Amino acid sequence: MSIKVLLAEDSAYQRKVIAEMITSNEEIEVIDVAKNGREAIQKIGEHNPDVILLDLIMPEVDGLSVLKFLSEHYPIPTIVFTGLKLESLDDSVQALLLGAFDFIIKPSGYWAEEFPKFKEKLISSILYAGKIKKTYEKRNTLIKESIDTQFNLDIGKKQKVTKKSLKPITVEVPKITSLDIKKFKSNIIVIGTSTGGPRTLKSILKKIPKDFPSPILMVQHLDAFFMKQLAKSLNDVCEIEIKIPVNGEKIQSGKVYLSPGANHMQVVLRNNIPCIKIFKGKPVNFCMPSVDVLFFSTAEVYKQHTMGILLTGLGNDGAAGLDAIKSAKGNTIVESEETCVVYGMPKAAVKIGAAKQVLPSYKICQEITRFARKFSIELNN
Repeated sequence: MSIKVLLAEDSAYQRKVIAEMITSNEEIEVIDVAKNGREAIQKIGEHNPDVILLDLIMPEVDGLSVLKFLSEHYPIPTIVFTGLKLESLDDSVQALLLGAFDFIIKPSGYWAEEFPKFKEKLISSILYAGKIKKTYEKRNTLIKESIDTQFNLDIGKKQKVTKKSLKPITVEVPKITSLDIKKFKSNIIVIGTSTGGPRTLKSILKKIPKDFPSPILMVQHLDAFFMKQLAKSLNDVCEIEIKIPVNGEKIQSGKVYLSPGANHMQVVLRNNIPCIKIFKGKPVNFCMPSVDVLFFSTAEVYKQHTMGILLTGLGNDGAAGLDAIKSAKGNTIVESEETCVVYGMPKAAVKIGAAKQVLPSYKICQEITRFARKFSIELNN
C-alpha cells in the first residue's frame, strides 16, 4: 500500500520536478498537488493524505497558515521543503514549533541540477513520515485531551539495540575526583531531543516559572542556522530565560541553555564551579551536538543530582548517556510512544533499561518541577 502525498508548491516547474523525484520510489504516490495554501487546505479535506510536502512561501495563503490549520484539524505529518530567505526565517522556526515533521531547505542554483541532490533525503523523510501517521494521530489526540482536562491553560534496516551497541565513540567527559554538591546550590536537568523536538520543548518549557531553582541544559538536533531563532521563539512564549551559552559560561539556576549548532556541549568543573564547555569534535552517534556528550558529562559532575530527559527523535543518541545518569543514581525520564513524533531515541533508552519513568510529554513538566523544588528545599534546610 503506497504512501499518499499531497504536494503544495506554487511553482509549476518545481511541482513537476519534485513529483517525479519522489514517485521514483514505488512506495510513494502523489495523489494531488496544490499551487497555494488555500488549495492545500481544501485538498487536505478531500484526500486526508498520509504526508504533506509543503512550501512555506506561497501566494494567497502561505505554508505557515497551512501548518496552523493542520495543528488544529488534521494531525498529518508535514515535511517543509522551502527556499530560505532572511525575511522568512522566523516563520521557518515557527513551522518547526508548530510540529513540522521535517524541514528541508531548497538548494540555490539551477533547480534541474540541484534538486536531484535532495532526492534521497526527501524520499527517506516521506517514507518514515508515512509509517507513523497513525501514531501521529493518536499523539495529537492525547495532547489535546490532556490540555483540555489537566492544564486548562536510520531510516532503513532496523538494528537490534543493546547497551554495547549504544556506547558512543570519542565522548569527552571531565574527570572528577571529588565534589561538594552543596557548592552548586542546585541540581540540574538535561534534555535531549531531535525530530519533533521544538514543539515538544515549547510545550514543556512554557509551563516552567521564572523563579525555577535549577538550570536546564538542552541538546536539540537542528541545523546550526536555526538555533538563535529557536531560542528567540522559545523566549517569546516562556517565562524562564532561554539562551545559547558561550564557551566557559558559568551555569546559573533559573536559566535554560540551548546547545549551539555544529558544536558539542558538556558540563565541566572550573575551580569547583560548574561551567559549560562548547567545542568542535567528532560526531557522536552521527550527531553534533550529541545528547550523549552532554548526558555523560552531567552524570560525571552532578551524579545523583541529575535529571536526564530524552524526548522525541530518530536514532539512538542519548540512550547510553541516559543510562550513565541512571547508573550515577540520577533520575531518568523518556517520552512515551503515545506522544512522540518519532519514537526512536526514547525507545532505544527503554530497550536498554535506562529509563526510570516513561511519561507522555504533558506530564514531564510536573516531574521537572518536583525534582528541582525538592532539592531546593533540602539544600535550604
